Order: sequence, then structure tokens, then C-alpha cells
Amino acid sequence: MSGSFAVRAALAAVIGLAGTCAQAGGAGDQGPVPWSFSGFGTLGAAYHDEPDTRFRRSIDQRGGARAGHLEVRSDSLLGVQVNAALDPRWSLMAQAVARQGVDRRWTPQLTWGFIKYAPSDAAEFRLGRMAVDIYLDGDSRHVGYIYTTVRPYADVYGRLTLDTFDGADASFQRMLGPGQLRFKVFGGRTRGDIYLNGLVYSLERGRTFGATLDWVGPELSLKLSWGSMMTTRDRQNEAVAAGLRGAAGLSSDAAARLAEITSTARTSYLGLGVGWERGPMSLQLVGTDMKVTVYPGFEGWGLGATAAYRVGDWKPFLTYSRSIIDPVPRRLELPAGGGSAIDALRAGWENLNAFVRHDQHTAGIGVRYDLSANAALKLQLDRVDAKRSSSLLDDAGNRTGARRFMLFSASLDFVF
Repeated sequence: MSGSFAVRAALAAVIGLAGTCAQAGGAGDQGPVPWSFSGFGTLGAAYHDEPDTRFRRSIDQRGGARAGHLEVRSDSLLGVQVNAALDPRWSLMAQAVARQGVDRRWTPQLTWGFIKYAPSDAAEFRLGRMAVDIYLDGDSRHVGYIYTTVRPYADVYGRLTLDTFDGADASFQRMLGPGQLRFKVFGGRTRGDIYLNGLVYSLERGRTFGATLDWVGPELSLKLSWGSMMTTRDRQNEAVAAGLRGAAGLSSDAAARLAEITSTARTSYLGLGVGWERGPMSLQLVGTDMKVTVYPGFEGWGLGATAAYRVGDWKPFLTYSRSIIDPVPRRLELPAGGGSAIDALRAGWENLNAFVRHDQHTAGIGVRYDLSANAALKLQLDRVDAKRSSSLLDDAGNRTGARRFMLFSASLDFVF
């Protein structure tokens, strides 16, 4: 079954079920219609003039904003959602989003699709397709209307795109002081794609599990999130492993590095978010720590902050984000003049260590204007400064070296 057909079939099933329930409820006046339909979208545009550079909002995009082009595809999307209340405890929800994917197509993707059981106000259990709960502003990076800025921090959340999974979660909540405390555990099969250096990396056997703890009060909100994703049968380092195997007799370092390469890789994430709002003033700070065991291993962190002040329907803001990822230092001394095989291994080893190496930060200023209760216009000017980047791409689709440029963005976000 193709991805697009599966999306249409899932939505048709939920809409059909909801329509059946609605007809049953309306025919005998047995109560309120137990289904609802809603949606959201963004019409976005971005522009910069940095040569040989594509700006991407997330690393699951193949394209991006090119120099001298007004790019409307990177930030634009449309989503629809159907909810069906089967009874006071059981409900269904399905959500599909159409946006430019890693294949450059706009095929709708089923981003949410689950059945929920809530035995009480203190607990709920869900089974199906869901998103990892890591965002301070909401449970999705696609609903632009809930964010103050044009897009969630590209330097932070743009690198955490493997956030959809097929599995289950359980949430438990209670009042604690003036706010509500919630604890959630989740696990399942990871879904997502990454595009880098001309290649698409699709997770076929990834497994995700983790937990979140958040507290939401009248002015202050806190979120602590942790997750771990493991993949098996990882063969992307086979060429380097073959080179190390051939050089093992010439270098003890080569033999030691060969023994470290496995077919299992794990990505671990730890995040903390703090939000504060009093009157017209609002502040937000998020921090992340990430470790990746894909050989040779990478470690990094991300930081994002936004300050805003509302004046009527206007909300000017300042925003800043930064992320760094570096390889774990591993020594590989190779003999000089070892021939073409050693030269190829040396080049492959350097490329392996630089594959996702990243040091980039962005400072921005902007304004949000609420056109109505369900639509907002945003204008934002960012200064992007990268020493090296695996989020930006050159025109050939590869990671870039140093880049420094101004990025202008505008978006119309709406919900219905």
C-alpha cells in the first residue's frame, strides 16, 4: 500500500466513522454530534542573497530557500484533522499534513492517527501514530499559529525531525499547587527521513521510547523531556569498515577503530523548556542535549530563546537560537605512502567525522499581528551565522562551510 493511499484510506475511515456517528446522533436526536473537523495551515515565504546556499527550516527537507529566490515551499503547509467521540471514554483522532517532503512532492502524510481511552480525568492511553512530546508551545511543529515566531527554532527543532512514531503512550495528571502536573511515557516504531549530502536516510527499523514531565501554571510552564531512538542493521559505515579491515595489519589504530563499529545506533535526547507570561510580556527558553552513537559518535546541544511584548493585536519579539554538534574524538594514525587504499580510507575517515558536524546560530527580530481570532501575519528578519552547517545546504545538496547572511521571512498562519 502506497503512502498516499494509506493516508487517504485512514482519513476516509475516520471521516466515514464520524459521519456514521453523526447520522445516528442526528436521526434520533440522541445527543450532540460526536465528531468534529478542523484544520490549520501556513502560507510562508523566505528570501536571502547568500550564494551557493539553501536555507532549510528542518533537515527532512531536500530543497530550501536559494539565493535570490522568494521561496514559498519551505514553510507552507496545510493540515486537516478529524476527531470522533465514540463515548465519554473512547475517541479517535486523525490528522494529515500536506507539505513539501524529502521527495519534493506534496503528498499528504498521516501525522496523527490514534484511538484514545480516558478512564478518568487523571489518565489517558493512546494507541496509533503520534508525535513525540518535546515542544513547549504545543504537540506539533506543523501548527505555525501556536508559535510566536515564523517557525520553531530551526537551529534546535529543525534537527529533531524524527518525531513521529507508531506505538502507544500513557499520560497521568493531577493538580499540584496552582498548576497541573502531567507525566507521559511513550514507545513505538520511529518514522521520518533526513536529507544530507545528496542522500535520503529513511528509518526502516527505528524504535523510540521516552518520557515527558510538565507543569503548567497561571504564568509559568515547565517541560522536561527525554527520548531515545535505536536503529539496527545500520550499514552506512560499511565502506569505512572495509577500509579499516584492509589497514588493520598496518595500523593498530585501524584495528581498534574497526572493533568499535557496530550495526546498532542510538540517538538520545534530553530537553528542558521554560515559559513565562505575565500581562503583555512573555519569555521562553529551551535547551537540548543530544548524543548520537552513529559511528564515530556525535555529541551536541541546542538553545533557543524568545522574548515578546504584546501591544493590542501586535506582538513584537526578539529571538535567538544556537546548535553545535561535534564528533567524538577518535584517533586514527595511518602510515604515509600506503597507496590508493590508504588514501581512500583517510578521505573516508575525514568525511565520516565531518558528516553532521555543525556550529550555527541565529538572531532575529520580528512582529506578529493577529488579523483575527484564528489568523496571524508574521514578519521576521534573521541573521544566520554558521561556522559549518549540516542544516544549510549548498546548491549541490551537501553540507556547507562558513556562511553569514540575512534571512527575511513572512508567514500567514491560520486555523479553522
